[in-house]
Amino acid sequence: MLRSWPRFPSWNHLVLSMISILTILMVSYPVASVVLRSISKEDIGSDFTLEWIVALFDSARSREALLNTILYTAGSSALAMMVGVGLAFVSTRTDMPGGRWIGVLALLPMLVPPFILVVGWVAMADPSAGFINILASLAMGSKVTLVDVNGMAGIIWITGLFLTPYVYLLVAAGLRNSDTAVEEAARVSGAGRVRLLTTIILPLQRPALLAALLLVVIMSAGDFIIPSTVGLKARIYLLPSLIWQNSNSFPPRPGLAAAQALLLLAVGLLCIYFQRRALSRGSRFTLLGGKGATAAPFRLGKMRYPLAAVSMVFALCSSVFPLLAVGSMAFMKYWAPYALTPKNFTLANFNYILFEYPQVWPSARHSLFLALLGATGCVLLAIALAWYVIRMRGRLSRLVDYAVVLPLGIPGIALGIGILNAWILVPGGIYGTLWILLLAYITAHIPVAMQFVASALHRIHTELEDASRVAGHSWLGTLRRIDIPLMRPALLGSWLLIYVVILREISLVILLYNPSTIVLSVGLMDVWSSGFYTELAVYSLLLMVLGLLPVAVLWKFARFGTT
Repeated sequence: MLRSWPRFPSWNHLVLSMISILTILMVSYPVASVVLRSISKEDIGSDFTLEWIVALFDSARSREALLNTILYTAGSSALAMMVGVGLAFVSTRTDMPGGRWIGVLALLPMLVPPFILVVGWVAMADPSAGFINILASLAMGSKVTLVDVNGMAGIIWITGLFLTPYVYLLVAAGLRNSDTAVEEAARVSGAGRVRLLTTIILPLQRPALLAALLLVVIMSAGDFIIPSTVGLKARIYLLPSLIWQNSNSFPPRPGLAAAQALLLLAVGLLCIYFQRRALSRGSRFTLLGGKGATAAPFRLGKMRYPLAAVSMVFALCSSVFPLLAVGSMAFMKYWAPYALTPKNFTLANFNYILFEYPQVWPSARHSLFLALLGATGCVLLAIALAWYVIRMRGRLSRLVDYAVVLPLGIPGIALGIGILNAWILVPGGIYGTLWILLLAYITAHIPVAMQFVASALHRIHTELEDASRVAGHSWLGTLRRIDIPLMRPALLGSWLLIYVVILREISLVILLYNPSTIVLSVGLMDVWSSGFYTELAVYSLLLMVLGLLPVAVLWKFARFGTT
């Protein structure tokens, strides 16, 4: 009789259970610290007070920032949804020419640091020296301000374009997998193109549409880079920029900053709740097609080429035009009206940033160290947690499953406030070191790694692991010989995505760094504050190149599609 092998030795259970408990604490501790600090008179543990909660709504500046945040979040989310859903539909479900290339261009902003978009659109749409206004003035024969990025409409435009690829990814996946049976039945019943789109195609994508909407609401509400650069330049205050100011003012007001972060935290957690609820009901909108069933192309008729032109313009505006603007600015001696002349061409900006600017290479080393270690840590931790939840099904598996989703609902600056309050008073702790930045990165991005790894592990049948154990291999040996090789594309995909995001991340660490732990993204803020835009363009391009190098090398081995 075949000997019965224990599926999970006790030491495996103990180690993975401890990792799961530490992960739950790592995620929940910053959230609890934000709540406690917002109701504490001074430090956490001091007298209870509602002073900071009241000040959140009593202060004229806070009320202004709250209203601006609502307007900014609504506007940028609406723009991202309209552009993202539109590009997803025309590139995947219609007979529009060039759909594949438009889809590729729509995803480029995910690989480009948002600071590139900021600098690029400032270079193109500044009222005095923007390329668009310069060309318009030349065409009209007098100074004309055609566009102005320095306002609420400007920051909504930039943020909406930056968020578009996230909407595109979620919606395009659902549209590609749509079955044709219901659509064909509607066509046979006499439904026209507009009615087919509004009553069949889009309603079937309701879970993906709601999930995309809630995701961009979270990301826009907690965004720091665009409101703190273009926004503050136009004297537009939002909650993330106020949190930063209250934490760095003299004297600092950490209680008010925590109360403002608590508001963002509440919005984010509500969005996560409704997002998970929408995804859990996704089966109600699932249709199973027969073998070889593919979505029939939606005929655009005479609108094929006009829609292709409009879609291409939006796709180019999201990344290509800003990149060209930043690239041209990097080769200028100065950035000013009518500076596009051969005499203004120079390579001195590259020489200064790469060889003379004292901050660039220390910050580059810090950023690369944190991105490499952070992405690797997220993937390794996700492997352990996914095994515990999916294979071991431990007692804490349900709690772990919910806990690792929690950071998705916490805007970066709110999570940074939580980590700051949690560790600043710990004697001999990690505050003021690179390790607190690493902890913040892993805490924020473990949900992404968990999604990739869990999806890949679900696809591996347990018979392969059972056969390995019968052959005498340990749990680690089985994981190394069976699971990791089969999950390699998903592991590489998650690692690359997290690496790129960590390199460009700023809202999470803007309150956690000090001069000895500065990273590239924070260094960009310093150059922006100095007003040296040509040097800023070179700095931005350096950050982009460091992010894209491993992507270019490992892209073909990675898989970015998850369920």
